[in-house]
Amino acid sequence: MTRFLHVYRDPALDGPTNMARDECLLHEADVRPAALRLYAWSPPTISLGYFQRYDDLRRLPPELQALPVVRRLTGGGAILHDREITYSLVLDHTVPIAARAPVELYRLVHDCWRAVLAADGLTADMAPDHFPLPTPRGGPFFCFERPGRTDLIFGGRKLLGSAQRRLPGAVLQHGSLLLGRRFAWHPGAELCDPDAARVSAWCAAFATHAAAALELSERSAAWSAAQRADAAARRARYAGAAWTRRR
Repeated sequence: MTRFLHVYRDPALDGPTNMARDECLLHEADVRPAALRLYAWSPPTISLGYFQRYDDLRRLPPELQALPVVRRLTGGGAILHDREITYSLVLDHTVPIAARAPVELYRLVHDCWRAVLAADGLTADMAPDHFPLPTPRGGPFFCFERPGRTDLIFGGRKLLGSAQRRLPGAVLQHGSLLLGRRFAWHPGAELCDPDAARVSAWCAAFATHAAAALELSERSAAWSAAQRADAAARRARYAGAAWTRRR
């Protein structure tokens, strides 16, 4: 029986919609055993890790405090989502790596991105094993201020990092690959803002690499009416102050 990696290619969306769609796929039985979503953000948005304090935003410069804020399901540091590729991968536990230690899935996905960039002449390195492991509660305010083990590094700075949320029988991992930096306070590496065609080619290549690494068949997917309704219902929480300011 053929098992699929269902691949969604979304346009740039706002923070609450992006987080709601990720959560929708985490709970969606019709995309088992695996779904991959590739997307962007509009407008630029700061996402807080699940355990971060909302009041810490007050330390940021005024231009960043003015940006929309959303809270993720996943832990780790805040991310300034702007010029980037964001991926979201959902696996159930019939995909063997989903039941293993979190670091193994980080490495698998980041190795896929490293291969995509290498094929285009860009050399990114995996952070060495003596770097600290990513943690849901610790680290600097911005995730990209300091690389952790398994993150991708480009030119000595963090280029790609990821975070996870695990439920019984399923895991969500999403992360950001930085393409460029509009804001002076935006930490991390960048890839000099590649054009849209190049970014699209990278996304397609990543989906192919990920399907092969997971030993699944790649299948293009589109949002059904029921999925859109589910995501819209979930969006209300991410757009609300009760969730965003819960800590």
